[in-house]
Amino acid sequence: MKEFGRFDDGRKEFAIDDPATPQPWINYIGNTRLTAFISQQAGGLAWHIEPQTRRLTRYYWLPLPQDRPGFYVYVKNNKTGSVWNPHFAPTCKALEKYECRHGLGYTRIAGELDDIKVEVTYFIPPDEDVMVWSVTAENKSSREASLTLTSYVEFGLLDFQRENFWCYLKNHIGFTYEPKSSWIKYDYHVFEAPFTPAIFFTSSQKPTGFDCSRNAFCGKNGNLDMPESVSSGKMKSSELPSGGHGCGALSIDMKIPAGTKKETAYFLGVADNWGKAAALRKKITGRGYVAEAFSSLQKTWGRKIGTFQVSSGDAHMDRMVNIWNPLNCQVTLERTRDISTDHLGFDGMRFRDTMQDALAVTSFDAKFAAERIKLVLSYQHSDGSGNFSFYPYSAEKKVNVHPERCDNTVWPIFTIDNLIKETGDLSFMDETVPYRDKGEATVYGHILNGLKYIWNRRGKTGLPSLYDADWNDGLAVFRDPKAESVMLGMQLLHAVKMFREYSLKKGRKSDAEWCRKAADEMNSILNSDKVWDGKWYRRLLLSNGMKLGSSSRKQGKIYLEPQVWAVISGAGDFKGRGKIAMDSVRKYLNTANGLMIHSPPYTGIPNPEDPPIGNAPGTGENGAIFCHAVCWAVIAECILGRGDYAYEYYRKNLPAFMAEKLGQEFWEREPYVFTSTIVGPAAGKSFGKPGISWLTGTASWMYIAATQYILGVKPDFDGLAIRPCLPKSIKNAAVTRIFRGKKYDIDLHSKHI
Repeated sequence: MKEFGRFDDGRKEFAIDDPATPQPWINYIGNTRLTAFISQQAGGLAWHIEPQTRRLTRYYWLPLPQDRPGFYVYVKNNKTGSVWNPHFAPTCKALEKYECRHGLGYTRIAGELDDIKVEVTYFIPPDEDVMVWSVTAENKSSREASLTLTSYVEFGLLDFQRENFWCYLKNHIGFTYEPKSSWIKYDYHVFEAPFTPAIFFTSSQKPTGFDCSRNAFCGKNGNLDMPESVSSGKMKSSELPSGGHGCGALSIDMKIPAGTKKETAYFLGVADNWGKAAALRKKITGRGYVAEAFSSLQKTWGRKIGTFQVSSGDAHMDRMVNIWNPLNCQVTLERTRDISTDHLGFDGMRFRDTMQDALAVTSFDAKFAAERIKLVLSYQHSDGSGNFSFYPYSAEKKVNVHPERCDNTVWPIFTIDNLIKETGDLSFMDETVPYRDKGEATVYGHILNGLKYIWNRRGKTGLPSLYDADWNDGLAVFRDPKAESVMLGMQLLHAVKMFREYSLKKGRKSDAEWCRKAADEMNSILNSDKVWDGKWYRRLLLSNGMKLGSSSRKQGKIYLEPQVWAVISGAGDFKGRGKIAMDSVRKYLNTANGLMIHSPPYTGIPNPEDPPIGNAPGTGENGAIFCHAVCWAVIAECILGRGDYAYEYYRKNLPAFMAEKLGQEFWEREPYVFTSTIVGPAAGKSFGKPGISWLTGTASWMYIAATQYILGVKPDFDGLAIRPCLPKSIKNAAVTRIFRGKKYDIDLHSKHI
């Protein structure tokens, strides 16, 4: 099986040896303000704060060739006339050597041709809103080399949706070159824009040529494969003061003696105004800045991943817990579901998704997680409801209330509980956060209001009403707002039990009593004959009396979610039903590539003879391995003390393991970050194909499953609780945990020894 890359655990990098990966294998770099993603071919996109109205550069999703354009460096050998890219694209000139290394907050790409090696390191420092391209050119020959390096970045119209109005808005922007400062200025003054920043592109040394016009740079018959300005060796000095398609192209001539190196750098920066931009340009082009900024980036990530390190003997688990899972979690919390090589960047933050994404980040970046938690709560309505999505950086406080997800406000207590137990700061519950429409409440008040909102919208059985859907978006295809959700009932049970602890700590006896009564009532309903099917819990009670997730059905007999949440919530403690349900999960939902979300998949909705609606069988919420839900199965098996089962399910979700097992070419996606789904067996030859990568709730929940349940190092009010659930294959594991400013070295030993 062909391999395109490998892990370098010692350097905390993933090294790609072949630029022609099955899909773009990207990395995110950023500082929560300026962000970019970049592929192994330097394709990618940069934006400031959010990608709806602050998209600095362009990237194309649908046309072929894919993964264009990006952050390019062209190399022209002035003695041979050859033109190439160290990142292979877009000239696609065959290289003698190539390597891309994705790391924590940076990507380094090196190419070699005719004894010339050019390496570009892309990163964004923690403290400045500038994307750095640090370039090193090395002459490995025995003769002096003469090179011209030329940058290329294509500017966008910031508001991505308004790109379609280009013919009207192109005159609201301008691109000029200022010789004194050696920078290209992007003057953005679209009159309706909520954000009119100062954007610039510059270099660490004075350029020998420039182009601000994309069309002039490429030439009348040219393109990015072989731009005329590069091939001819003559930059056009083009400007677009009255608008057009702008670019950042700066050429730098180099004479490199035999056996030596020379360094330079390009910078894409953004500031609120030109005064601040000038100050930023002066700082970043100063001597030693690039090295200092990169060192600061490494220290920042060192602190984050240093919070939890494990040595278990399983390289797949160790590298995910120690390196890639924290990176995946951080990026997902920053970006929610807005932009990637799958997402085009139209979406905002999501109430329930962002709250879950913050769950894991509380463990290693509590401050940022707390900011996100309060931001989400500020978009809750005073009646207790939460929006599907919201756009916090738009000119107006824009929200999307439809589709209506009934589970939005059950999630905050799970994340906030983890935050408080991590920091030991119970006063977070007393912080005041406004509601979106009117008034304000403490964090405690927001949580209670949200739980009561769900409680007050229950159906005739006493379970929460579905409305459009709960966590499982696929249930919306049944179009039954009066259906009742078993999963949300179990989550509500877990939430009120958890919240009761805080009510008691704060002396709120009436709230504690409400939680107790609600828990008792919900537990009773969940274990009634209306919900328990004999060997597992049903999934949905439709308003017409039909029951999804029942043995009486031809399709959708058993769902994963209620079985795992029965164990997590404690509903399954009744008569050992949780264990019985998880045994049924193993019997009916387990496959060679993971746990299906339900089985059998639907061919028609709601019955097999009806027309199919939504996902094809074996994909998405229709019988795929839905990785987010598998995380809860790992947790449930750990609660039951079945470490072998938990670890098996965990390992089948690890992208590195799956890419190794199925082959990187078949797996297609990045082997270093989680995917949302894996295609189920009903899809035939596609069984095992992964879904969307990077931006998935799998990242956060799988970090919790691995660190707090399999390894069993879990924060609590009074310290760390150590309750590992190791499989037989791991005899012992060593964990280093930074907790409340102190370092703990923990040795875990398997009880199976």
